[in-house]
Amino acid sequence: MQNILKNTDEGDRSAAPWMLLLILGGYVLAALFLFSFIAQGLIMLLFNYNTQESLSILTNPYESESAKLPLMIIQAVTSVGAFIVVPLFFIRVNLKTKFAPFFSFPEQALRPILMTVVILFCFMVANSVVIEWNQNVDMPDMFSWFENWAQSKEAQLEKLTEYLTSFSGIQEYLIALVVIALIPAVGEELLFRGLIQNLFGKAFNNPHVAIWLSAIVFGIFHFQFYGVVPRIFLGALFGYLYYWSGFLSLAMVGHFINNGLTLTLLYFSQIKFINYNPAEADTSPPLYVVGIFFLAGAVLLYLFRNLFPEKNA
Repeated sequence: MQNILKNTDEGDRSAAPWMLLLILGGYVLAALFLFSFIAQGLIMLLFNYNTQESLSILTNPYESESAKLPLMIIQAVTSVGAFIVVPLFFIRVNLKTKFAPFFSFPEQALRPILMTVVILFCFMVANSVVIEWNQNVDMPDMFSWFENWAQSKEAQLEKLTEYLTSFSGIQEYLIALVVIALIPAVGEELLFRGLIQNLFGKAFNNPHVAIWLSAIVFGIFHFQFYGVVPRIFLGALFGYLYYWSGFLSLAMVGHFINNGLTLTLLYFSQIKFINYNPAEADTSPPLYVVGIFFLAGAVLLYLFRNLFPEKNA
């Protein structure tokens, strides 16, 4: 991980990470509101909506197919603002360092990129067991209020996801690939791994604590209780890809593959190119298949780590 606090005075280093985390959190929360407001104004201009029509896009978009593009624009503008513009501003203004190290690739990039792609594919198969378990968690009666809220939230998000990923043509698929796969891959990795994980690393002086804490924040941030555990594991995987390689760009590649492959499988199933639809898969593969992919992924992770001996000596 980059030494992002290299310009901080030695005497302030113990307090600086926590203060910087608070500042960063404030920036992100403010940006979520600000850029959501900007996005609302933008779609009012682009689609000639009045205020009520613009707000109805968020509250009840399912009545019209024409609401899909405005929703994508809102999501894109808000995500770019909160997860890309704000981290870049934070890097320049608060950390007083350059952007380039956060986006650079290894000199010999092909092998680690290909390994990252295969590792993510293996992980997606192995993680399906955790996904199935998390989706079927039963809460104790004393937490029934939380369970009801979580189930309601999950149903809303599932309905919205189904709406946004029901593609009427390749144009909608490509837009979704940018908005749902590419922008989050760059922005969320920049925020959660590039900044939060680094700051936790400085605060605790332990990279593994930093990786898992940032993964937990990543999982909780998505507000999907019935997917939080597999998302934490996913965040930890991205964290180790970054930590072992020193290149945040490889975590971005992995994040893009995770989101983009799911979207591509959905699109291929909708155009009848394949028979498998990930949205309808309610059970994981047989355990022996999961075990094979888990072992293959573990071996590949070991080989990936050894690609960077100077980083992991």
